[in-house]
Amino acid sequence: MPLYFLDTSALVKRYHLEKGSDAVNRLFADPENVFAVADIAMPEFTSAFTRKLHAGDILEKDLHACLSEFSKDALLRFWIIDLERSHVSKSISLIIKHNLRTLDSLQLSVFLSLAALNPTMVTSDNALAEASRNEGFAVITP
Repeated sequence: MPLYFLDTSALVKRYHLEKGSDAVNRLFADPENVFAVADIAMPEFTSAFTRKLHAGDILEKDLHACLSEFSKDALLRFWIIDLERSHVSKSISLIIKHNLRTLDSLQLSVFLSLAALNPTMVTSDNALAEASRNEGFAVITP
């Protein structure tokens, strides 16, 4: 049972056709794969698609369809990992160690809390991918 941790940059590719969507969709096509996301992906995802709406990249009906599909997956397909105080504390050292932005450091902190399960990071964020590799984990960059 391979475990994949998806940050928001990878999640967006599941619900909006763009470069890298094929790679993400191939992961979802395998019923053996398990997917984890941090709970902060929920508002980040909503923000990403709201920005797409205001930029004219999607219509309002598309926004609602994406949010609906994401909500279904959140209920049925994702392990949602709640952000805890320990993640926040760890994120501070990750910011210093890897020069990460705040939300990336929180994503990485949650990801690292799953280390015993040997997860693979799935991200299109170069800094988060590099930090994950430097922490010793496999990374897929769709």
